[in-house]
Amino acid sequence: MFSIAISSSKKCYMLSARELSIQWASHPLYWSWKPLPQSRFVEVAELRTISWLEIQGLLNTRLLSPRTSYGAYLIVKFADRAYGLDFVPSEVSLEVGNYKSHRTMYLSRPKSEKQSLENIHYVNRIKTLRSKVFEERHGLGERKDGWIEIELGYFYNDQGDEEVKMCLKEVKGEHLKGGLIVEGIEIRPKE
Repeated sequence: MFSIAISSSKKCYMLSARELSIQWASHPLYWSWKPLPQSRFVEVAELRTISWLEIQGLLNTRLLSPRTSYGAYLIVKFADRAYGLDFVPSEVSLEVGNYKSHRTMYLSRPKSEKQSLENIHYVNRIKTLRSKVFEERHGLGERKDGWIEIELGYFYNDQGDEEVKMCLKEVKGEHLKGGLIVEGIEIRPKE
C-alpha cells in the first residue's frame, strides 16, 4: 500500500501480512488468517502457537523517495491470550546493499495490559532468563491507532534500486509462543 507522508511529501509503503514471508503461515495449526476491523488490510495473521517465529519482508527501494532516510517497522498487536513472546529476546534486522543492522529486543505488551495469569506463573522464569541477557526495549512503541510498532532498522535511500530485507525472528528458544497479530511492515521517512 503506497502513501505520501504529509510532513515531508515523501513516499511511504506498507507491506500487508500476506505480502510477507511468515514461516509456517500456510499451516492453520500455527497461524490463522482473519479480518480485523482495526486493520487497514482485509486480513491479518495471528500466531496460534509455534516455537520458530520468523517474519521477513522485501521491498525494492525504487518504490521509495530518493535521497531520504527511512525506518522500517513491523506493525503488530498482542492478543489477550498472548504468551511466550518475551521469554527470549527476538532478533530484528535490516539489510540494504552492503548496509546491515542487527539487534535484539523483547516483544512485550505494555505492563498494564499483561495478563495476571502470566505474572503468577512465569514471573520468576522471565526474571531469570532476562538476567542472563541484556534487555533491549528501544524500538517498541505504541501508535495512536492502537497498533504497536517494532523498529526493524533504518537506512538511507540514495538513488534506489536495491532490495530492502527486513526480518524479525526468535528461533533460539524452544518454548511455545502465540498471540502475536501481524498487520504488516511499514516503511516511512525517518523524522
